[in-house]
Amino acid sequence: MVYRLKKGKTLLVDGPARVQILSGRVSVLGAQISQGVLVVRRGKRMPIEALCDAEVELTMSEHASSLEIAERSVPTLWKDAAGAILSRKERKTILVIGGVDSGKTSFCTYLANSALALGYSVALLDSDLGQSDVGPPGTLSLVTIKEPVYDLFKLRPEELFFVGVTSPSAKVSTILKAVAILKDRSLEKGANLIIVNTDGWVDGEEAINYKVELVKVVHPEYVIVIKTADELKQRVSNLENVKVLFVDPPENIKKRDRETRKILRESAYKKYLRDAKIRSFPLAWVKIHGGAEFDWLAEEKSGKIRNKEDRLSVSSTEAEGLLVALKDAGDTVLGIGIICQVDCEKSLVKIWTPVKGTVSTIELGQIRLDKEGNEVDII
Repeated sequence: MVYRLKKGKTLLVDGPARVQILSGRVSVLGAQISQGVLVVRRGKRMPIEALCDAEVELTMSEHASSLEIAERSVPTLWKDAAGAILSRKERKTILVIGGVDSGKTSFCTYLANSALALGYSVALLDSDLGQSDVGPPGTLSLVTIKEPVYDLFKLRPEELFFVGVTSPSAKVSTILKAVAILKDRSLEKGANLIIVNTDGWVDGEEAINYKVELVKVVHPEYVIVIKTADELKQRVSNLENVKVLFVDPPENIKKRDRETRKILRESAYKKYLRDAKIRSFPLAWVKIHGGAEFDWLAEEKSGKIRNKEDRLSVSSTEAEGLLVALKDAGDTVLGIGIICQVDCEKSLVKIWTPVKGTVSTIELGQIRLDKEGNEVDII
């Protein structure tokens, strides 16, 4: 299907779909594109705005759709906020807060592309555990953005911090620590614009307290607030030494149900498990970190389980399918994997992973996957 877009018109494409630019020039969240193919993932909506008369060829799957609208793809308030933030080229940190499906990632993408066009060195810190675009779910990630990008999923993280869950509510202190560490890393890399994307947990007193603490940890010059409760707006506005800008979500924002969000997470697991193979690690050679639910694994490693009968009484199947992080001797996350088997007889743990380097620590998460990277349950 070929679309002829007039200047200023926008084509909204819901994936999975493939868009080829045949002629003209288009913009996707500030990334200007004059040729090539754009891939729209399932569960995602891509706004393609014609900067001049353009022609695009659209190939759509069964679940895809498209809609041409007369509006510009980027809301006026977004442009105003980006203009205010980027008006003076000095080092600054931006924290983006919003509810579920409010457009946080789209705003971060637009701001990053706008900053690159002005010569900024841009770093993105993705702290959305459940709907992470840069790293796999269950992690916080950091990436330096060096060229315009229409989908953050195309980027590979330079730093990962493994949390091991997809909901922030039980791991608030860990996330705050991770955000502080990753921000310091972004400064070490020389970024003069640091964009911090957050999760959509904004309702209730616990969520509000968490977001307020996040602001205090990040020390941003600007906080962008998209479609959140009035109480959170008020609490954030009362914080000192921070400018708060309120913006609305795009009128044509795509709403995703729980199943679609699960599909997006699973596509991210699969991305980071591509080319995985089974590796065996002697328990005597690696450290095991994890929750109290799996203390028995550390006991097996340390020899506290004294005899074969005791070993067999331990349910090693509890660990099978767990998402884990594999770390080197410096505690750097090398990648993720899935526990296939804990062999108590041979004191081995077998992990399905693409990681090839020397592993010193295996950190257990609470997400259980099958071998293909599909979510089974959360412990």
